[in-house]
Amino acid sequence: MRGSIKLFTVLGIPVDINATWLIAVAIITWSLATTAYPSFFGSWSTFQYWLAGIITTLLLFASVLAHELGHSFVALSQGLKVRGITLLLFGGVSKIQGNATRPRNEFLIAFAGPAVSLIIGVVLIAWWFNFGPVYADQVKLYHGIIFFTGWMNILVAGFNMLPGYPMDGGRVLRSAVWSFTGDTERATRVAYLVGRVVFYALIGWGAYQIINGDIVGGIWIALIGWFLMSSARGEMNAQRPTQPIGAVESMDTLRFEVGTATRPMPPMIESSWSVEQITHQGLPANPLTSMPVARQGELIGFVVRQDLDRVPLERKGSVSVGELMNPDSLRVISKSDSVKEALRSMDQNRVNQLVVMDNDFVIGIVTREDIVRVLLEFRTGTPQSDPTGGPD
Repeated sequence: MRGSIKLFTVLGIPVDINATWLIAVAIITWSLATTAYPSFFGSWSTFQYWLAGIITTLLLFASVLAHELGHSFVALSQGLKVRGITLLLFGGVSKIQGNATRPRNEFLIAFAGPAVSLIIGVVLIAWWFNFGPVYADQVKLYHGIIFFTGWMNILVAGFNMLPGYPMDGGRVLRSAVWSFTGDTERATRVAYLVGRVVFYALIGWGAYQIINGDIVGGIWIALIGWFLMSSARGEMNAQRPTQPIGAVESMDTLRFEVGTATRPMPPMIESSWSVEQITHQGLPANPLTSMPVARQGELIGFVVRQDLDRVPLERKGSVSVGELMNPDSLRVISKSDSVKEALRSMDQNRVNQLVVMDNDFVIGIVTREDIVRVLLEFRTGTPQSDPTGGPD
């Protein structure tokens, strides 16, 4: 992200801060030191209020980092790659490469962050109730910091679970709709539309706060709503198909179901195997044939013969299949969807194959060549040979 400075690396995940993070530090520290802490603990000195404010702000961003690491670690466990974490004005963002392949995986990745925030908050508030001071004049600096850090983490968890895409709650909603309908595009649209209502409500609430005298708080809330609205619009634009309108219209005759063109899943190759091992076992004749890649028996993506051929001869023994696999190549579709939807998904995600599902079960794959072959059979009534050179 432009304007970001790398801080350190956590288990191979780069962490950096955006310049806007400094604005957030200043605003949150000022709000805590001048309003929040004096309202709760009236016997402290001005120095104590400001010291507690800056420490709490830094702990809040440490908690935000833990929140994002929750997303990232679960994403890594699902076979996705994490390019880094950035702390910025309105919190943080995990730069996860690729998308979840099943609703359950999407739910786990989305819910992991709020779960971490909630755990931190509950632990700190539980400490306050069990070991905190009994009387107001007994409140020490660290008591107040623990109290506010705990409640702010609970608020972060609750706020992030608002059902507004691309927030965590919006992604949880998307995973639920995806699970019920089997349609990722419809799930995204539903989550986006619900998010618009939520974000407009935030902007309206911010305006109401400004009218009622809370200018700083109102502006902050309205800016958050506007920022989230812009992020949602950007995500939706990025997911729209890029092919010309005429190309979409030309597919109106492609009404038959994906299941008609589905082939059995080819034998999977382990991601840890070297290119040399795969070459010795034999490769498909067609350089564009898709070969499924697995990690300990679980499908994680695809690689094509062409990628293996490009590896220099002297490196074939050291380069693994997993290094050549594109993590974004694992995309799924329901067997009952039309091949028109399949081709649109392939174009949108720039892949040559889709994994075909029957409810929660994998029944095979479908490629562009499979769809063309079946279409020719429908039009000519003559069985066509397999154009990929792979198994039928």
